[in-house]
Amino acid sequence: MARVELMALIDRVDEVGPPARSTQWMNPARSLAIIAVIAIHTIADTVGTQFADPGTPPWWAANVIDSLSRWSVPVFLMVSGALALDPDKGGTPRVFLSKRFWRIFVPLLVWTAVYVPYRLFVMSGYEKGWDPVLAILTGSPFVQLYFLYVLAVLTLLTPFIRQLTVHGSRRVQWGTAIVLVGIGMLDHFAVVVFDVGEPNIATRFLPLMGYYLLGWILRDHLLHGTQVLWAALVFAASAAVTILWAGFGPGERPWTAVYEYLSPTVVAMSLSGYLLLHRMFDRDDRGYLGLRRLFPYSFGVFLLHPLLVYTFRDWIGVPDTVSAVLLHGLVLPLVYAVVCTGATWLALRTPVVRVAFGEMPRNAPMPAPPPTGGAATAVQEDEEEPDGEQSWPPQLDGGAR
Repeated sequence: MARVELMALIDRVDEVGPPARSTQWMNPARSLAIIAVIAIHTIADTVGTQFADPGTPPWWAANVIDSLSRWSVPVFLMVSGALALDPDKGGTPRVFLSKRFWRIFVPLLVWTAVYVPYRLFVMSGYEKGWDPVLAILTGSPFVQLYFLYVLAVLTLLTPFIRQLTVHGSRRVQWGTAIVLVGIGMLDHFAVVVFDVGEPNIATRFLPLMGYYLLGWILRDHLLHGTQVLWAALVFAASAAVTILWAGFGPGERPWTAVYEYLSPTVVAMSLSGYLLLHRMFDRDDRGYLGLRRLFPYSFGVFLLHPLLVYTFRDWIGVPDTVSAVLLHGLVLPLVYAVVCTGATWLALRTPVVRVAFGEMPRNAPMPAPPPTGGAATAVQEDEEEPDGEQSWPPQLDGGAR
């Protein structure tokens, strides 16, 4: 019966999506999201009971900040899919992957090589017996790098997934996305409830793949009137349930289940948050408190901020009181974002170093487009687009159109 009702709901979806709109809103949205990611990382150990006991005021303060920030990573994935899966981009898999080799795969290799020694030697006092080879095989050698491993596999698949957005109706796209999100939530349920399965370098992307496609599907939907109110209510309700479940749910560590990006509350929070961000940042002529200025350096902020979080925590103290949690969770993410923006600005102007931040070398060879026919035109359009159009992390001197 549920399957019949679901298929009936899909049958009501229009065959075509809404008209294309400017995607400039995604740039300040990504800047806000990276600040939320930093907030998660600054107080993660407090929620994880390293610095505070469950149910204490510091723990609750950290739980609220963490729960309210959980939309950030799914939104990054949705923005990546919204830009990468655009059927108007054209191009061959060879050209697409050649460009993304510099944007994604080189930073993945470089920063894995940076963070493995950092974790082994600088953070050696925090954990014992950590195996870097096993960590890489799990696709998560450091706290934020798993996202690059996820994005790398999705990038390899993107030229082929794009065929769904080129040739498939919006109804087919919705059906595929719902199935993918359902698979991700089932995987989450199996791991959390029955302790079955474990993500690794080859499979870590799969539960999150639905977000990637949904980013494209929802990209041009702009909420109006009561739609904004309903989306805000969904976001607030899902955040509230996340906060309360983390504190009062079953098990010794209930937050580990509800914080996951495929938990029902985070899925609802992320989808509604994505739509609300579009509404919030819809004016292309506004700077939005500097968030639009931060965007070109957001990839560098993503790469660099754990070095500040875990290094300076030893100097300024850990988030083990309510005031310290508020400092680490609300103030320091802004400070770290500004510092990392400055460091990225400098790195992008330094030869060789800039490659580690996703910049293609200026003399890097690119595959030649086909000599004749429509495919040649499509490839040429893809090559001439502004950097950062198709995926996050972008090349850092450009953004969404």
